[in-house]
This record gives sequence, C-alpha cells and structure tokens, in this order.
Amino acid sequence: MKKLVDNSQQLLNDVLNQRREELYPSYSAQDYFEIFCSEQVLKEYDLSYEEIYSGIVDGEHDGGIDSAYSFVNGEIIVEDLDISPFKRDVRIDLHLIQSKTSGGFSEGPINKLISISRHLLNLTANYDEFSQYNQAVKAALDNFRKAYRGLASKFPSLYIHYHYASQKADASVHNNLRLKADELESVAKELFPDAEVNVEFLGARRLLELARRRPKTTYELRVSKSFNAANSLVVLSPLKYYASFLKHSDGRVRADLFESNVRDFQGNTEVNAEIVNTLDKEKSVDFWWMNNGVTIIGTKASLNGDTVTVENPQIVNGLQTSTQIAQHFREQSDDLRSVMVKIISSEDEETRDKIIKATNSQNYIQPATLRATDKIQRDIEEALKAVGLFYDRRKNFYKNEGKSAERIVSISLMAQSVMTLLLSRPDAARARPSTLIKKDTDYGKVFSQKMPIALYSNAALLIGHVDRVIRARTDLRARDRTNLRFYVLLWIASVAAKHAPLNAISIASLDVKSITNNDIEEAIGEVWILYEQLGASDQAAKGSEFPKLIISKLEEKLTTNRSGIGKIIRT
Repeated sequence: MKKLVDNSQQLLNDVLNQRREELYPSYSAQDYFEIFCSEQVLKEYDLSYEEIYSGIVDGEHDGGIDSAYSFVNGEIIVEDLDISPFKRDVRIDLHLIQSKTSGGFSEGPINKLISISRHLLNLTANYDEFSQYNQAVKAALDNFRKAYRGLASKFPSLYIHYHYASQKADASVHNNLRLKADELESVAKELFPDAEVNVEFLGARRLLELARRRPKTTYELRVSKSFNAANSLVVLSPLKYYASFLKHSDGRVRADLFESNVRDFQGNTEVNAEIVNTLDKEKSVDFWWMNNGVTIIGTKASLNGDTVTVENPQIVNGLQTSTQIAQHFREQSDDLRSVMVKIISSEDEETRDKIIKATNSQNYIQPATLRATDKIQRDIEEALKAVGLFYDRRKNFYKNEGKSAERIVSISLMAQSVMTLLLSRPDAARARPSTLIKKDTDYGKVFSQKMPIALYSNAALLIGHVDRVIRARTDLRARDRTNLRFYVLLWIASVAAKHAPLNAISIASLDVKSITNNDIEEAIGEVWILYEQLGASDQAAKGSEFPKLIISKLEEKLTTNRSGIGKIIRT
C-alpha cells in the first residue's frame, strides 16, 4: 500500500520562511529555527524576543544544547536574578532544547545530551575542567545551578525538560531512540532523584501544532455576587475559583497576569503574614471582609451569568493577596469564602496607566517602580516610532502585534545602551541586565526629561545596528557577541562623535545613518584586541578594567586623529 503524503514538512518550511522574513530578516535559517523552537516550546512563559534570544547557546562545543532556559515560579533565571523573594512553594523548570534543520531524529544528539547532563548538571562540578563546552552553555547551566542551590532550603520542586526538535523529522520515533531517551531521563534522575524529567521529540507535525496554538488572551472568572457599572465590575469570587483563574493547567501561577503590577511578591512581610493568617485561621468570617481585594484591568470585560470573561487581564493591585491565595490552594481543595475583585475595562493605554499608578499609590512605594507609566517612557515610545522602532514599554505589546523582532527595543536594552553611552559603563550594562535601573538613583541617571529625546532614538538605532553586524560574524562565539556588544557600541559612538567620554548632546547629535557596517566591523576589531588582552571572558566583560582600557584607547586614538588633522591644515 502506498504511503500517504504528509505535508507537514513543507508547511513547516513555508511557515519558517515567512516568519523569518517578517520577524528576523537578517537571521540565517538555522539561527531562526532555534528561536522558533524556543518560542514554541516556551509559549506559556510569554517571553520577549530579547529573553528568547538570551537563551541561545548554539555554536562550537555546545554539547548538543542549542538553547537553555531555566525558570523560578515562571520567572526566567538570569545571571543577576534576585532569588530572595522566593520563600515557599518554589518550582524550578529547566528546559534544554536541541534544534536541527537537517535530517531526522538520530541517537547522536541524545548521546551528547547524556554526556553534558552528567558533566554540567552535577551541582559540585568544576566547570573549568570541561573545556569541551563553550562559555555560553556553561553560563546558562550555571545560572540554573546557582538558583537551585540558593533555594535549596526551600526544597524546590524541580522539572527537567529535554526537547529534541527536527525540522525534517516526521512523527515516528524509532524504538532504539526511545531507549536512548529513557537513558537520558535516568541520568538526570540520578543527579536529581526527586525531579520530574521528560524527553520530548518535536517533528514537523508537532512543531506546526505548537505554532498554531495562540497565547491565551481571554480568561474566565467564576463569581458568586456582582455589581455592574459602566466599563467596570465589582465581584465576589469564591477563593478556589480565583485560585484557578491565577494558574496554568499544570498548576504554575501565570506570571504574565502580573506584568503591570509595580510590586514584586514581597515575601515574609507583616502584611503577607496577616494574609496567610486570615486564609489559614480566620474561617469564621469571610475573607473579603478582612482584605482590600484585587484590581484587574482588561481591554474588555463582560458578565454572563456567574462568569466574567476578561480580555487581556492584568492584576494591577493585589499581587500579595493573589500569590497567597494561589499558595493556599496548593493544600486546600475546598474553601467557601470569597475575595473581592474590581474589574475595569479600557482600551485606552493612558487611562490604563493612570489606573495602574493610582491603584499602587495608596501606600508609599519607590517612584521608580512606576517607570513604565512615566512620561519619559511614553516620550521615548513616540520618539522611537518616528525612526521606525517600537519601544517595549509594555512587555510584548508589539510582539503580539507581529512587529519585527529587530525593530523592538525593551526598556532594559534602552537602559543598558544609554548607561553605556552616557555613563561609559558597558561593564554594568553587561553584568546587570535585569537589575540595572532597580535603584531610583540609577534610573534617574539614565531616564530623564532633561535629556534630549534624540539621545534615546539614537541609542536604539545604534545598538540595533551593532547587534546586526555582530550577529553576522560567525567567527565569534555566542558568548563573545554578548560580551562585546556594548563595548562596540561605546567605541563606534565615540569615534563618530570624535570625542570620549560622550555626553547627552553629542549622543543626540550623532548622524547615525552615516555609520556603515564597515565602521562597525572596524570597531569590533579594535575592541576585540583589548578584550583578548584581558582574557576574552565573561569576567573581563563584567569587570571595571575593560571600560577604563576602552576609554583610554579611544582618547589616544581621537587625540591622534585630531593632531593629524591639525598638521594637514597647517601645511
């Protein structure tokens, strides 16, 4: 009997080509496939393009891992992640992804995963002894190890996920390969006996299924009582139904619900202790009598019987209450009490920002935590639109609109770029990607309405140009590209401005369009020499000596150039 034709591989190829052209036009097919696989596998984490790219570790000596991501309670683990807020009911997920554009499934990649797991998932291993693996994969797995060990006293639940994706594979997996997958699971279980481990094979058909699955944007909340007014609802929701509203199907709390909440979970504070006490012990009175409740904003909300449907919900106040309710129902199956929920619907972004600010201003909090709603952030968003870029002031807003990844600039990338250019601190930009502007003093140095707005648009254009040229350099390792990008940014801007260090006016006055790929290639060459002198390592890129050396060499170069010009004029 003739085998039926499966169109999955051709359809997947079409999807990949079309999406690459729309979202990542300067990426190779292999590079985009790695990003595509990571995006599909991790869709429920709602990662930004920048977060997805941060997990790519592919390259020479990657040990069979093309992408590596780890999460604590749904929050991506980066090298400067503060784990102190995670107090109890901690869940850690490690995702290791192999992405192949050619050939079907084979035993070779599984053997590599077995070997690297034995070596680099060992919590006591000295990574210096494993020169066969590149810096990028070691750094990614070391982030996981540090977080896991740092949270050991909380006895975290650990889930290890291996994903083997092949663009050319069909749905069938040979029995011998299944046996290899069992061996891989056994190796991980030997290292982490209490972990849940799984190995997943993703052929063309499965990848298409994942790609078709859209991130959920509409959610339902069961209620017992309601008061309905124009564009708003006040409801009482039974605690167990509210807890379900907060969670994914696998029990993880949906971190994306809290992206507009200006506070993180505060841990064992007096307020949280009171919430826990009310949930656990005050059973004689209803919960909402003793709690201020929760505020949710959405683009639309409608009540139908005992169910409220909310489109694009965001919990803008009540993170502490929500987190404690979610934890309460890890052990409770039934609780007849209710929580009060205010639901406000508005599609106007300015109105939504006002609500976020107002609902978080009843108690004093650091002003910098309201950054996304600041006027300067709105001004930057408009300035970037004028030069064809999109400012990710509201995480993934433009990603969800289908804008090209290469034209989206996050708040953190803007902060890193401005700190590099204005304060000559590429070391801080490299070492503290997620905590760079946590303090108000640091934030004020980088984001200010006193700065010319062109400073921000030029910074965004320049880092985008630098990244495109560096990414095309296949002779550079992934880790080196990460380590060099901000140093190259500082070098090229200083050369273009003809002086170092730079200031706000000189950055805003740069003619960015006049900077060519060759100019950036030359800058990469100059910076690489200094980087290599210091050991060409993460430590060099994060240390204070590298920026000093860069500024010194720039001053020397620019002084020499000015002297040469003077001689020509005098002649």
